[in-house]
Amino acid sequence: METLFLPFVNGLTWAMMVFWVASGLTLVFGVLKILNFAHGGFFMLGVYLMYTFLGTETISPLKFSSIVFLCGIIMALVGAGIERLIISRFYHLDEAYVLIATYALLLIIEGSVEGIWGLHVLSLSCPDGLGGGVDILGQTIPSYSLVIITSGLAVALSIYALINLTPVGKIVKAAAEDPSMTSALGINVTLIYAVVFAFGIFLASVAGGIGAPNQAITPTMASSFIIQAFGVVVVGGLGSIGGAFWAAIILGLADSFGTTYLPELSGIAFYVAMILILLVKPRGLAGTSIFTR
Repeated sequence: METLFLPFVNGLTWAMMVFWVASGLTLVFGVLKILNFAHGGFFMLGVYLMYTFLGTETISPLKFSSIVFLCGIIMALVGAGIERLIISRFYHLDEAYVLIATYALLLIIEGSVEGIWGLHVLSLSCPDGLGGGVDILGQTIPSYSLVIITSGLAVALSIYALINLTPVGKIVKAAAEDPSMTSALGINVTLIYAVVFAFGIFLASVAGGIGAPNQAITPTMASSFIIQAFGVVVVGGLGSIGGAFWAAIILGLADSFGTTYLPELSGIAFYVAMILILLVKPRGLAGTSIFTR
């Protein structure tokens, strides 16, 4: 148990980080029916905004959380503007156009980050009191890893409750399944699209802010992270929040244990697990495109 526990925690930490991002991707696809390649760019901008506000300063967990959510709100407003100015123009076109447009947006974001913050590897300190470790089962587990895991579980439950247990969730589901009928009932589908896109960006940015102390900050982090997030979305089943959650856990644990016990698979264990799952479940774990399940 002692030798298994540390890679289990590491895998779960990675899984919850990626789920934050993948959940926003899944919501946007489920409602707007687009795959947003620029999503990783907003994740990265959340990280760099945190660095801009904090630098190397160590602050209280409450202040840290407040700045994380401030960055998320800023990026959500930016996301809403981008949805209206750019993304909305592609709703009635082939999906390939959206992929090209959002990939171009990702490249613009990466170039802007390099120009503003430079190419140097940066780092962010953990909140005060969370930089140490906790002894569990004979292993010293980083305290901040437990924070990331807890926050990931909390966001999973919150999204489930929002979508399935609130009037807002019912309206969003209606807009996702039949936008024409929803619009005929007097509901502003255009506004719903903008809000859902902005909320997806909010989740990506907050994920970046929360995860910033746990990783190196570089201008290339967006591309690598979005590929993994897309992998989670595909394995979970396009449009399924629950599927993305379990896919993140399975792929995260596979990558962590593979890297630990089969070092020759370091860096590719994630993709090996992804291929094996899709061979058995070609449509993903959820096997459905209904994003609310």
